[in-house]
Amino acid sequence: MAEVQWVESNDGTRIAYAKSGTGPALILIGGALADHRFYDPLVSELTPHFTVYNMDRRGHGQSEDTAPYSVEREIEDLNALITKAGEAVCLYGHSAGSALALRAAAAGLKITRLVLADPPYTARGEHDADASAQFAEETAHIAARVTSGDYRGSARLFLGGFGLPDEAVEQMLASPEGVGMIHNARALPYDYAVLGDGLVPVELAARVDIPTLVLASEDVMESSQMLARAIPNGRLQLLDAPTHALAPVLIHFFKEN
Repeated sequence: MAEVQWVESNDGTRIAYAKSGTGPALILIGGALADHRFYDPLVSELTPHFTVYNMDRRGHGQSEDTAPYSVEREIEDLNALITKAGEAVCLYGHSAGSALALRAAAAGLKITRLVLADPPYTARGEHDADASAQFAEETAHIAARVTSGDYRGSARLFLGGFGLPDEAVEQMLASPEGVGMIHNARALPYDYAVLGDGLVPVELAARVDIPTLVLASEDVMESSQMLARAIPNGRLQLLDAPTHALAPVLIHFFKEN
């Protein structure tokens, strides 16, 4: 297991990351309730091909946090790590981390190729106002629990939104991995913030001009297809498989000429 290191962001926040492997630089950005350890199995598949920077977003894992939060500060965190890498990077974002990765690419950070895995957006359509209102309500409920210090409750509420039974959620939070999930729940409002209004950000996506692969399962194909179409050099690939199937897809895409 790679030793954790830190890089200092513009506002002085120390951002943790684990560096391993050899080859071109590849940064991994995780999703809600996750820190870099969640991605260790994937990293082990990638390190023969890349120098992997497996980061903890601010408020997650071993990274620090500094108030007030802003999405711009998270982009600065990523830029600090890119500067540390000393070269333009490939970038993999998972779930809410894919929304941050998309914003970073649109902001013009030194990224050569981009993978957005399981982007948790809602497709645009006839009921955008209702969908964004529902997202805002969910955001407010999560923020209220986090503000009160009820991290377990916020994690429970978040996980329940995926349709998991209460018993399954409780078992998950009571597991050894659940300790980390509850700890990372303090940053759930950040995950909602990077998603904007929760709808596919077509105007933002249109500003991403690098080769981009959107990976999604069948159940979110409509929103992911909409996202891929909005990116000038984007494409969609359906993938609903374990880590050992994901890694070859990433290696192939990131090494394309």
